[in-house]
Amino acid sequence: MRIGVWALVVLSVFSIDSMGAIAPTDSVTVASTPACPPARGAGTISPAISIRSMILVVNGVERTARGDDTLQASPGDEVQVREVVICAGAFSGDGGNVCVDISPTDQSGEAIFSEHTGTHMMPVTPGVTKISGLDYTWTVGKGWKSLSAVVNHWTPGKTKDLECANGLCERDDRITIEFRQ
Repeated sequence: MRIGVWALVVLSVFSIDSMGAIAPTDSVTVASTPACPPARGAGTISPAISIRSMILVVNGVERTARGDDTLQASPGDEVQVREVVICAGAFSGDGGNVCVDISPTDQSGEAIFSEHTGTHMMPVTPGVTKISGLDYTWTVGKGWKSLSAVVNHWTPGKTKDLECANGLCERDDRITIEFRQ
């Protein structure tokens, strides 16, 4: 039975041309989820959700930033988050919900919670998702080191990440954009 299924798959992907040779057909399209960057968080429940990029505006100049990028920003500069792009690999069933927490950090890398904000909660879907329409703006303060973004994956069941809403979510990914003065 298994050989018959594989033969059917092979025959549906290839056609035999007039010379009798097997050639790939042009009409076959394989739908796939784009490759997501690896998630660097504590998440263990599928799907892993990663941050692909953030669209930032510094003093009126738009820039795309990815994990471990640096951002030319000094105390007094205005930094705005316009969009966060996340990515989830293929999955079946209920992927749960996701939101992204964004916060500047101090010199020790700790979030400055008085400046913390986050995106709205939304269902997890396979592939790339743009969370746009954001208008989070900060004036860089003295002692600020970076901008941090954390993906919170609200899974259908409990997680092992007890520091994320007492195990109701898990932190799948984190990126840090260092301020360079």
